Amino acid sequence: MRLRLLACALTAVLAAATLGTPSVAAPKKPGKVGLVSVTGTATYTSAGKKYARVSVSWPRASRATRYQVFVGNSKAQVAKQKKPRTTVRSPKATIKKLKRNKVYWVQVRALNGKRAGSRSARIARVTPAASATLSTARHPVYSLMSYNVCSNACSRWSTRAPLVVREVQRLKPDVLALQEASRWGTTVIPGYTETLGGKDNRILYRTAAFEQVEQTLSPEQQSAECPLAVDPENNLVLGDDGKPVRAEPCILPVDGIADPPGKQAPWAVLRHRASGQTVVFVAVHLQVDDKRSMATRRATQATDIFSALGAQLAWWGRNVRSMPVVVLGDFNTNRSRAGNNRLESVMHANGFYDAYEQARSLSRQHFNTANPRWLTKPVVGVTWGDHVDKVWVRPGRSRVVSWANAGRMSGGRFVAPLPSDHHPLLVRAQVS
Repeated sequence: MRLRLLACALTAVLAAATLGTPSVAAPKKPGKVGLVSVTGTATYTSAGKKYARVSVSWPRASRATRYQVFVGNSKAQVAKQKKPRTTVRSPKATIKKLKRNKVYWVQVRALNGKRAGSRSARIARVTPAASATLSTARHPVYSLMSYNVCSNACSRWSTRAPLVVREVQRLKPDVLALQEASRWGTTVIPGYTETLGGKDNRILYRTAAFEQVEQTLSPEQQSAECPLAVDPENNLVLGDDGKPVRAEPCILPVDGIADPPGKQAPWAVLRHRASGQTVVFVAVHLQVDDKRSMATRRATQATDIFSALGAQLAWWGRNVRSMPVVVLGDFNTNRSRAGNNRLESVMHANGFYDAYEQARSLSRQHFNTANPRWLTKPVVGVTWGDHVDKVWVRPGRSRVVSWANAGRMSGGRFVAPLPSDHHPLLVRAQVS
Protein backbone atom coordinates (compact mmCIF):
# COMPACT_ATOMS: atom_id res chain seq x y z
CA MET A 1 0.00 0.00 0.00
CA ARG A 2 2.81 2.36 0.90
CA LEU A 3 4.58 1.62 -2.45
CA ARG A 4 1.34 2.26 -4.34
CA LEU A 5 0.93 5.70 -2.68
CA LEU A 6 4.57 6.58 -3.46
CA ALA A 7 4.08 5.65 -7.12
CA CYS A 8 0.94 7.76 -7.33
CA ALA A 9 2.70 10.74 -5.78
CA LEU A 10 5.63 10.42 -8.22
CA THR A 11 3.23 10.27 -11.17
CA ALA A 12 1.48 13.42 -9.95
CA VAL A 13 4.80 15.28 -9.61
CA LEU A 14 5.88 14.30 -13.14
CA ALA A 15 2.52 15.31 -14.56
CA ALA A 16 2.71 18.70 -12.85
CA ALA A 17 6.24 19.25 -14.14
CA THR A 18 5.15 18.40 -17.66
CA LEU A 19 2.17 20.73 -17.53
CA GLY A 20 4.37 23.57 -16.24
CA THR A 21 6.83 23.44 -19.16
CA PRO A 22 5.74 25.71 -22.02
CA SER A 23 5.93 24.21 -25.52
CA VAL A 24 8.61 25.66 -27.86
CA ALA A 25 7.00 27.24 -30.91
CA ALA A 26 8.47 26.42 -34.30
CA PRO A 27 10.41 29.35 -35.81
CA LYS A 28 8.40 31.51 -38.16
CA LYS A 29 9.33 31.83 -41.81
CA PRO A 30 11.54 34.89 -42.39
CA GLY A 31 10.55 37.60 -44.82
CA LYS A 32 11.74 37.93 -48.39
CA VAL A 33 15.05 39.72 -48.89
CA GLY A 34 14.71 43.06 -50.69
CA LEU A 35 16.78 44.32 -53.60
CA VAL A 36 20.43 43.33 -53.38
CA SER A 37 22.92 46.10 -54.24
CA VAL A 38 26.57 45.96 -55.20
CA THR A 39 28.42 48.36 -52.91
CA GLY A 40 31.96 47.79 -54.12
CA THR A 41 34.35 45.69 -56.17
CA ALA A 42 38.08 45.11 -56.29
CA THR A 43 40.75 43.05 -57.98
CA TYR A 44 43.39 41.17 -56.01
CA THR A 45 45.95 38.39 -56.26
CA SER A 46 46.08 35.31 -54.04
CA ALA A 47 48.61 32.46 -54.30
CA GLY A 48 49.76 33.87 -57.60
CA LYS A 49 46.26 33.86 -59.13
CA LYS A 50 44.30 36.92 -60.20
CA TYR A 51 40.82 37.31 -58.73
CA ALA A 52 38.02 39.81 -58.25
CA ARG A 53 35.72 40.30 -55.29
CA VAL A 54 32.30 41.89 -55.06
CA SER A 55 30.67 43.37 -51.95
CA VAL A 56 26.87 43.33 -51.71
CA SER A 57 24.27 44.49 -49.21
CA TRP A 58 20.49 44.28 -48.83
CA PRO A 59 17.71 45.45 -46.49
CA ARG A 60 17.19 43.41 -43.32
CA ALA A 61 14.48 40.79 -43.70
CA SER A 62 11.92 40.29 -40.94
CA ARG A 63 12.68 37.45 -38.49
CA ALA A 64 16.00 36.71 -40.22
CA THR A 65 18.87 35.35 -38.14
CA ARG A 66 21.15 34.48 -41.06
CA TYR A 67 21.36 35.01 -44.81
CA GLN A 68 22.45 32.67 -47.59
CA VAL A 69 24.20 34.23 -50.59
CA PHE A 70 23.95 32.28 -53.85
CA VAL A 71 26.19 32.95 -56.85
CA GLY A 72 25.79 31.61 -60.39
CA ASN A 73 27.06 32.08 -63.92
CA SER A 74 23.58 32.73 -65.33
CA LYS A 75 20.15 33.89 -64.27
CA ALA A 76 18.80 30.35 -64.45
CA GLN A 77 21.76 28.77 -62.68
CA VAL A 78 21.73 31.03 -59.63
CA ALA A 79 18.06 30.20 -59.00
CA LYS A 80 18.89 26.48 -59.04
CA GLN A 81 21.79 26.72 -56.61
CA LYS A 82 21.20 24.64 -53.48
CA LYS A 83 24.48 25.34 -51.74
CA PRO A 84 25.13 29.00 -50.86
CA ARG A 85 28.45 30.60 -51.68
CA THR A 86 28.49 32.01 -48.16
CA THR A 87 26.20 32.35 -45.12
CA VAL A 88 26.31 35.52 -43.02
CA ARG A 89 24.53 36.99 -40.00
CA SER A 90 24.43 40.64 -41.11
CA PRO A 91 22.78 41.94 -44.31
CA LYS A 92 26.00 42.26 -46.27
CA ALA A 93 28.66 39.99 -47.71
CA THR A 94 31.84 39.98 -49.77
CA ILE A 95 32.06 37.33 -52.48
CA LYS A 96 35.66 36.38 -53.16
CA LYS A 97 37.70 34.41 -55.68
CA LEU A 98 35.63 35.44 -58.67
CA LYS A 99 37.05 35.55 -62.18
CA ARG A 100 37.83 38.99 -63.53
CA ASN A 101 35.75 40.64 -66.26
CA LYS A 102 33.04 38.00 -65.99
CA VAL A 103 29.27 38.13 -65.45
CA TYR A 104 27.99 36.70 -62.16
CA TRP A 105 24.44 36.50 -60.83
CA VAL A 106 23.65 36.96 -57.13
CA GLN A 107 20.60 36.04 -55.06
CA VAL A 108 20.05 36.14 -51.28
CA ARG A 109 17.70 34.21 -48.96
CA ALA A 110 16.94 34.79 -45.28
CA LEU A 111 16.97 32.01 -42.66
CA ASN A 112 15.29 31.73 -39.27
CA GLY A 113 16.50 28.52 -37.71
CA LYS A 114 15.85 25.86 -40.32
CA ARG A 115 13.14 27.87 -42.05
CA ALA A 116 14.02 29.73 -45.24
CA GLY A 117 12.35 32.78 -46.73
CA SER A 118 11.75 33.57 -50.38
CA ARG A 119 14.79 34.42 -52.45
CA SER A 120 15.53 37.98 -53.50
CA ALA A 121 15.35 39.25 -57.06
CA ARG A 122 18.34 38.11 -59.09
CA ILE A 123 20.91 40.77 -59.89
CA ALA A 124 23.84 40.57 -62.31
CA ARG A 125 27.29 42.08 -62.16
CA VAL A 126 30.39 42.17 -64.34
CA THR A 127 33.51 41.89 -62.19
CA PRO A 128 36.31 44.43 -62.68
CA ALA A 129 38.93 43.66 -65.31
CA ALA A 130 41.94 45.24 -63.59
CA SER A 131 43.00 48.11 -61.35
CA ALA A 132 46.28 49.97 -61.28
CA THR A 133 48.22 51.01 -58.20
CA LEU A 134 49.00 54.68 -58.78
CA SER A 135 50.75 57.39 -56.80
CA THR A 136 48.29 60.10 -55.80
CA ALA A 137 51.08 62.69 -56.09
CA ARG A 138 51.59 61.95 -59.79
CA HIS A 139 48.09 60.66 -60.54
CA PRO A 140 45.58 62.54 -58.38
CA VAL A 141 42.03 61.37 -57.84
CA TYR A 142 39.87 63.41 -60.20
CA SER A 143 36.17 64.07 -59.75
CA LEU A 144 34.54 63.50 -63.16
CA MET A 145 30.94 64.36 -63.92
CA SER A 146 28.65 63.66 -66.87
CA TYR A 147 25.38 65.56 -67.01
CA ASN A 148 22.73 65.58 -69.74
CA VAL A 149 21.00 68.91 -69.12
CA CYS A 150 18.39 68.62 -71.92
CA SER A 151 18.53 72.31 -72.78
CA ASN A 152 17.17 71.89 -76.31
CA ALA A 153 14.65 69.02 -76.19
CA CYS A 154 13.08 69.82 -72.80
CA SER A 155 11.05 72.86 -71.82
CA ARG A 156 11.70 75.59 -69.24
CA TRP A 157 15.45 75.78 -69.85
CA SER A 158 15.63 79.39 -68.65
CA THR A 159 14.25 78.37 -65.25
CA ARG A 160 16.19 75.09 -65.09
CA ALA A 161 19.60 76.49 -65.99
CA PRO A 162 20.17 77.97 -62.50
CA LEU A 163 19.25 74.57 -61.00
CA VAL A 164 21.86 72.87 -63.20
CA VAL A 165 24.47 75.42 -62.14
CA ARG A 166 23.55 74.83 -58.51
CA GLU A 167 24.00 71.05 -58.93
CA VAL A 168 27.47 71.53 -60.40
CA GLN A 169 28.45 73.88 -57.57
CA ARG A 170 27.14 71.38 -55.02
CA LEU A 171 29.11 68.45 -56.45
CA LYS A 172 32.25 70.43 -57.44
CA PRO A 173 33.56 68.12 -60.19
CA ASP A 174 37.05 68.77 -61.53
CA VAL A 175 35.92 68.04 -65.10
CA LEU A 176 32.36 68.26 -66.39
CA ALA A 177 30.91 66.91 -69.66
CA LEU A 178 27.54 68.36 -70.64
CA GLN A 179 25.16 66.84 -73.19
CA GLU A 180 22.22 68.46 -74.97
CA ALA A 181 23.70 71.83 -74.08
CA SER A 182 23.12 73.64 -77.39
CA ARG A 183 21.11 76.33 -75.56
CA TRP A 184 23.79 76.75 -72.90
CA GLY A 185 24.53 80.17 -74.38
CA THR A 186 25.77 82.65 -71.80
CA THR A 187 25.19 80.33 -68.83
CA VAL A 188 28.13 80.65 -66.46
CA ILE A 189 29.26 78.34 -63.68
CA PRO A 190 31.47 80.37 -61.31
CA GLY A 191 34.91 78.80 -60.98
CA TYR A 192 34.67 76.85 -64.25
CA THR A 193 36.13 77.40 -67.72
CA GLU A 194 34.73 75.94 -70.92
CA THR A 195 37.06 74.49 -73.55
CA LEU A 196 36.70 75.43 -77.19
CA GLY A 197 34.60 73.56 -79.70
CA GLY A 198 31.54 72.62 -77.72
CA LYS A 199 27.94 73.04 -78.81
CA ASP A 200 25.55 70.18 -78.09
CA ASN A 201 28.34 68.55 -76.06
CA ARG A 202 30.63 70.69 -73.93
CA ILE A 203 33.63 70.25 -71.64
CA LEU A 204 34.15 72.47 -68.62
CA TYR A 205 36.88 72.26 -66.01
CA ARG A 206 37.39 73.66 -62.55
CA THR A 207 39.78 76.53 -63.12
CA ALA A 208 41.53 76.12 -59.77
CA ALA A 209 42.33 72.47 -60.57
CA PHE A 210 43.12 72.43 -64.30
CA GLU A 211 44.41 74.55 -67.14
CA GLN A 212 44.17 73.90 -70.86
CA VAL A 213 47.39 72.73 -72.51
CA GLU A 214 48.67 75.01 -75.26
CA GLN A 215 51.23 74.24 -77.94
CA THR A 216 53.23 76.23 -80.49
CA LEU A 217 52.49 75.15 -84.05
CA SER A 218 55.37 74.23 -86.32
CA PRO A 219 55.81 76.22 -89.58
CA GLU A 220 54.32 73.29 -91.48
CA GLN A 221 51.13 73.16 -89.42
CA GLN A 222 48.26 75.27 -90.67
CA SER A 223 45.22 76.30 -88.69
CA ALA A 224 42.44 78.78 -89.33
CA GLU A 225 42.60 79.57 -85.61
CA CYS A 226 46.04 81.19 -85.95
CA PRO A 227 45.86 85.00 -85.92
CA LEU A 228 47.03 86.78 -89.07
CA ALA A 229 50.17 88.92 -89.04
CA VAL A 230 49.76 92.69 -89.29
CA ASP A 231 52.27 95.48 -89.88
CA PRO A 232 52.74 98.49 -87.57
CA GLU A 233 49.88 100.22 -89.37
CA ASN A 234 47.62 97.26 -88.69
CA ASN A 235 47.56 96.12 -92.30
CA LEU A 236 47.66 92.42 -93.15
CA VAL A 237 51.09 91.09 -94.04
CA LEU A 238 51.02 89.25 -97.37
CA GLY A 239 53.26 86.40 -98.46
CA ASP A 240 54.96 85.92 -101.82
CA ASP A 241 51.77 84.34 -103.10
CA GLY A 242 49.80 87.43 -102.15
CA LYS A 243 47.93 85.68 -99.36
CA PRO A 244 47.90 86.80 -95.71
CA VAL A 245 50.45 85.06 -93.50
CA ARG A 246 49.90 84.01 -89.93
CA ALA A 247 51.47 85.65 -86.93
CA GLU A 248 54.43 83.85 -85.38
CA PRO A 249 54.53 82.10 -83.05
CA CYS A 250 51.04 80.61 -83.30
CA ILE A 251 50.10 79.15 -79.91
CA LEU A 252 46.83 77.25 -79.68
CA PRO A 253 45.06 75.07 -77.11
CA VAL A 254 45.44 71.35 -77.77
CA ASP A 255 41.87 70.37 -78.50
CA GLY A 256 39.59 69.34 -81.32
CA ILE A 257 36.28 67.87 -82.37
CA ALA A 258 35.69 64.31 -83.48
CA ASP A 259 32.75 64.58 -85.84
CA PRO A 260 30.90 61.29 -86.38
CA PRO A 261 27.61 61.48 -88.31
CA GLY A 262 25.01 63.07 -86.08
CA LYS A 263 27.02 63.91 -82.98
CA GLN A 264 30.09 66.07 -82.46
CA ALA A 265 32.47 64.92 -79.72
CA PRO A 266 34.77 67.68 -78.44
CA TRP A 267 38.03 66.75 -76.74
CA ALA A 268 40.67 68.72 -74.88
CA VAL A 269 44.03 68.11 -73.23
CA LEU A 270 44.02 69.51 -69.70
CA ARG A 271 46.92 69.87 -67.29
CA HIS A 272 46.36 69.33 -63.58
CA ARG A 273 47.90 72.36 -61.89
CA ALA A 274 49.16 70.64 -58.72
CA SER A 275 50.59 67.43 -60.21
CA GLY A 276 51.39 68.52 -63.75
CA GLN A 277 49.64 65.45 -65.21
CA THR A 278 48.07 65.97 -68.63
CA VAL A 279 44.88 64.09 -69.51
CA VAL A 280 42.72 63.91 -72.65
CA PHE A 281 39.01 64.30 -71.91
CA VAL A 282 36.46 63.38 -74.58
CA ALA A 283 32.78 64.39 -74.30
CA VAL A 284 30.36 62.06 -76.09
CA HIS A 285 26.63 61.85 -76.80
CA LEU A 286 25.69 58.91 -79.01
CA GLN A 287 22.54 58.27 -81.02
CA VAL A 288 19.35 58.15 -78.97
CA ASP A 289 16.73 55.35 -79.38
CA ASP A 290 16.82 51.92 -77.77
CA LYS A 291 15.87 50.01 -80.93
CA ARG A 292 18.30 47.27 -81.91
CA SER A 293 18.85 48.99 -85.28
CA MET A 294 20.37 51.98 -83.50
CA ALA A 295 22.94 49.84 -81.69
CA THR A 296 24.98 49.52 -84.88
CA ARG A 297 24.83 53.28 -85.44
CA ARG A 298 26.14 53.97 -81.93
CA ALA A 299 28.98 51.51 -82.46
CA THR A 300 29.85 53.23 -85.75
CA GLN A 301 29.80 56.64 -84.07
CA ALA A 302 32.16 55.41 -81.35
CA THR A 303 34.51 53.92 -83.96
CA ASP A 304 34.60 57.24 -85.82
CA ILE A 305 35.28 59.16 -82.61
CA PHE A 306 38.31 57.05 -81.72
CA SER A 307 39.62 57.21 -85.28
CA ALA A 308 39.32 61.00 -85.40
CA LEU A 309 40.76 61.42 -81.90
CA GLY A 310 43.84 59.40 -82.80
CA ALA A 311 44.39 61.30 -86.04
CA GLN A 312 43.88 64.73 -84.48
CA LEU A 313 46.22 64.02 -81.58
CA ALA A 314 48.80 62.74 -84.08
CA TRP A 315 48.55 66.10 -85.88
CA TRP A 316 49.64 67.67 -82.60
CA GLY A 317 52.51 65.18 -82.41
CA ARG A 318 50.86 63.17 -79.62
CA ASN A 319 50.00 59.49 -79.36
CA VAL A 320 46.53 58.62 -78.09
CA ARG A 321 47.75 55.24 -76.81
CA SER A 322 50.44 56.70 -74.59
CA MET A 323 48.33 59.50 -73.08
CA PRO A 324 45.82 59.21 -70.22
CA VAL A 325 42.34 59.39 -71.78
CA VAL A 326 38.88 59.58 -70.19
CA VAL A 327 35.70 59.29 -72.27
CA LEU A 328 32.49 60.49 -70.64
CA GLY A 329 28.94 61.32 -71.64
CA ASP A 330 25.54 59.91 -72.58
CA PHE A 331 25.95 56.69 -74.58
CA ASN A 332 22.24 55.84 -74.81
CA THR A 333 22.74 52.16 -74.06
CA ASN A 334 23.21 49.75 -71.18
CA ARG A 335 23.24 46.00 -70.58
CA SER A 336 19.45 45.82 -70.57
CA ARG A 337 19.19 47.24 -74.10
CA ALA A 338 19.30 45.19 -77.28
CA GLY A 339 22.65 45.31 -79.07
CA ASN A 340 24.56 46.86 -76.16
CA ASN A 341 27.47 44.50 -76.88
CA ARG A 342 28.13 46.27 -80.19
CA LEU A 343 29.16 49.50 -78.51
CA GLU A 344 30.92 47.61 -75.75
CA SER A 345 33.00 45.71 -78.31
CA VAL A 346 34.19 48.99 -79.85
CA MET A 347 35.05 50.46 -76.45
CA HIS A 348 36.92 47.33 -75.35
CA ALA A 349 38.81 47.16 -78.65
CA ASN A 350 40.11 50.65 -77.89
CA GLY A 351 40.98 49.66 -74.32
CA PHE A 352 38.08 51.33 -72.47
CA TYR A 353 35.77 49.79 -69.86
CA ASP A 354 32.80 51.26 -68.02
CA ALA A 355 33.90 52.81 -64.71
CA TYR A 356 30.60 51.55 -63.25
CA GLU A 357 31.99 48.00 -63.43
CA GLN A 358 35.47 48.93 -62.20
CA ALA A 359 34.50 51.06 -59.19
CA ARG A 360 35.73 50.15 -55.72
CA SER A 361 32.68 51.87 -54.19
CA LEU A 362 29.18 52.34 -55.62
CA SER A 363 26.26 54.47 -54.50
CA ARG A 364 22.67 54.11 -55.75
CA GLN A 365 23.59 51.36 -58.16
CA HIS A 366 19.97 50.58 -59.09
CA PHE A 367 18.77 54.20 -59.50
CA ASN A 368 18.94 54.95 -63.22
CA THR A 369 20.69 58.18 -64.20
CA ALA A 370 18.18 58.79 -67.01
CA ASN A 371 14.75 59.93 -65.87
CA PRO A 372 12.68 60.62 -69.01
CA ARG A 373 9.38 60.90 -67.11
CA TRP A 374 10.78 63.47 -64.67
CA LEU A 375 9.90 61.38 -61.61
CA THR A 376 11.11 62.23 -58.13
CA LYS A 377 10.73 58.56 -57.20
CA PRO A 378 13.90 56.74 -58.34
CA VAL A 379 13.61 54.70 -61.53
CA VAL A 380 15.00 51.30 -60.54
CA GLY A 381 16.96 49.03 -62.84
CA VAL A 382 16.81 45.72 -60.96
CA THR A 383 19.13 43.39 -62.86
CA TRP A 384 22.05 45.57 -63.92
CA GLY A 385 21.32 49.15 -63.00
CA ASP A 386 20.32 50.68 -66.33
CA HIS A 387 22.63 53.65 -66.78
CA VAL A 388 23.08 55.32 -70.16
CA ASP A 389 25.39 57.98 -68.70
CA LYS A 390 28.90 56.62 -68.39
CA VAL A 391 32.57 57.31 -67.75
CA TRP A 392 34.98 55.01 -69.57
CA VAL A 393 38.55 54.34 -68.41
CA ARG A 394 41.40 51.97 -69.25
CA PRO A 395 41.24 49.48 -66.36
CA GLY A 396 44.91 48.46 -66.36
CA ARG A 397 45.92 52.12 -66.26
CA SER A 398 43.35 53.51 -63.83
CA ARG A 399 41.85 53.11 -60.40
CA VAL A 400 38.17 53.96 -60.04
CA VAL A 401 37.62 55.04 -56.46
CA SER A 402 33.86 55.58 -56.61
CA TRP A 403 30.80 55.73 -58.83
CA ALA A 404 27.56 57.47 -57.85
CA ASN A 405 24.23 58.61 -59.18
CA ALA A 406 24.71 62.01 -57.58
CA GLY A 407 21.28 63.59 -57.96
CA ARG A 408 20.17 65.46 -54.84
CA MET A 409 17.83 63.34 -52.68
CA SER A 410 15.77 63.77 -49.55
CA GLY A 411 13.54 61.18 -47.89
CA GLY A 412 14.22 58.58 -50.57
CA ARG A 413 13.21 60.85 -53.46
CA PHE A 414 15.03 63.19 -55.78
CA VAL A 415 14.49 66.80 -54.80
CA ALA A 416 12.04 68.80 -56.91
CA PRO A 417 12.12 70.83 -59.03
CA LEU A 418 14.37 68.56 -61.07
CA PRO A 419 17.10 70.34 -63.06
CA SER A 420 16.95 67.87 -65.98
CA ASP A 421 15.58 64.54 -67.19
CA HIS A 422 18.94 63.00 -66.21
CA HIS A 423 20.65 62.90 -62.84
CA PRO A 424 24.33 63.84 -62.67
CA LEU A 425 26.79 60.95 -62.75
CA LEU A 426 29.87 61.42 -60.57
CA VAL A 427 32.98 59.23 -60.80
CA ARG A 428 36.20 59.65 -58.84
CA ALA A 429 39.21 58.04 -60.49
CA GLN A 430 42.95 58.05 -61.05
CA VAL A 431 44.18 57.62 -64.62
CA SER A 432 47.51 57.06 -66.31
